[in-house]
Amino acid sequence: MKIELKNISFEPNKKVVIKNVDLEIGNSITTLLGQNGSGKTTLMKMMCNITEPSSGEIFINNKNIINLSRNDLAKKLSFVSQDRESLQGFTLYEYVEMGRFPYQNFLGLYDDLSKSIIDKSLKTVNLFNRKEEFVNNLSGGEMQILRIARSLAQDVELILFDEPTSNLDINNTLFVKELIFKLKKQGKKIIISTHDINFAKSLSEYIFMIKNGEIFEHGEPSKVLTKKNIIDCYDLAKFGNYDFITS
Repeated sequence: MKIELKNISFEPNKKVVIKNVDLEIGNSITTLLGQNGSGKTTLMKMMCNITEPSSGEIFINNKNIINLSRNDLAKKLSFVSQDRESLQGFTLYEYVEMGRFPYQNFLGLYDDLSKSIIDKSLKTVNLFNRKEEFVNNLSGGEMQILRIARSLAQDVELILFDEPTSNLDINNTLFVKELIFKLKKQGKKIIISTHDINFAKSLSEYIFMIKNGEIFEHGEPSKVLTKKNIIDCYDLAKFGNYDFITS
């Protein structure tokens, strides 16, 4: 699975959010790293065709994303958002079942394979025993984990995680990290957006540092995560003390 962004810009209401971005993603675990508001989430939403760029083109396996139907795209990639939806009255099972939407038959029903995948997805995130509970009773961290289960139910090759640990405690952060490694071993391709330097360093095979909607630096973690790059990308020079930065 390969994603290419060619000369991508995004300027809603004449405000420059993304500027002339060219990147190609094909590694097992790739990270978009930068400050909050740097444009990472916008880039991910463009890869999923949720947000349309002002200019430029996006290709998945050499196919222009605008030529893929919603269902075709949903069978290629899934997006684990950090945003909590305003949902009430759905059980955990019904929520994860939404991930099988591209595979329902003409009656809107799911076959035994889909039911098996839904169960497996809930078991993978340790929520199967709670599948009859309602999503509105979940904490923010639990909902984040459930979103991963819904994504797994799509059974795709590429999974995009937007700030996957933003609402998680240490225990669940480690759980997500181990899950991502497990998915890699299963042959999945992973793209992560995060502002967490240590999380990126511990997982990534390749990193794109993003600053003010542009590619600031890119390469393997050992090349990208230098003290100078971190200071410059995160605008830390004004603080003067960099003892907390290790590279």
